[in-house]
Amino acid sequence: MNPRLILGFIVLIFAYALLIPGITEPVLHITTTLDKAELTVLGKEAILTSGSIPNFLMPVTMEILNQINVTGTVVIQDTAKSILGTAEGLWQDENFLVAFLIVFFSLVVPLLKITLLAISYLMKNAKTGVMLENTSGLLAKWSMADVFVMALIISFLAIKASAGTSTLLQTDITLESGFYYFLGYCLLSILSSQLLTRNVQS
Repeated sequence: MNPRLILGFIVLIFAYALLIPGITEPVLHITTTLDKAELTVLGKEAILTSGSIPNFLMPVTMEILNQINVTGTVVIQDTAKSILGTAEGLWQDENFLVAFLIVFFSLVVPLLKITLLAISYLMKNAKTGVMLENTSGLLAKWSMADVFVMALIISFLAIKASAGTSTLLQTDITLESGFYYFLGYCLLSILSSQLLTRNVQS
């Protein structure tokens, strides 16, 4: 068997070994904290400007409020989203097209590609095997769609999280292991496709 073909399949196996944790493990970790001091200031302002405090009690009220000093933060959101988890959330939010595209390009296309490749090299019928191999090669041209899916998810979650960032709320976003697994899958998948495609063309 052609060494390049063997290498291509080995790389492909490693790629799909990374795909599973890549779509199930968290991609981003989003933490949103509430500043207690800022919330206290807003609360004081709301009380003083509510109009419900009589004028003769205003000095006493201001004196009492000035004695209230609160510091620190409290976590109000601590979530980690995976690719499949994000797709599920989008589906529940009725963003059906985006959810479908994420699942299609991150799960359906990769599984279909490896299934066609496996069948093509197990087929005894040479013509059918070549046809399936060529079909898999066409799917391999969609490899950059995997990268697009990751960029889409990162952008969506980052924009959604940053929308709540203010002096009162602070949002911290960090990359999780799922991102690196999926990135490894994308790179190895592209490399294996190149190796297998060169083998077909040679």
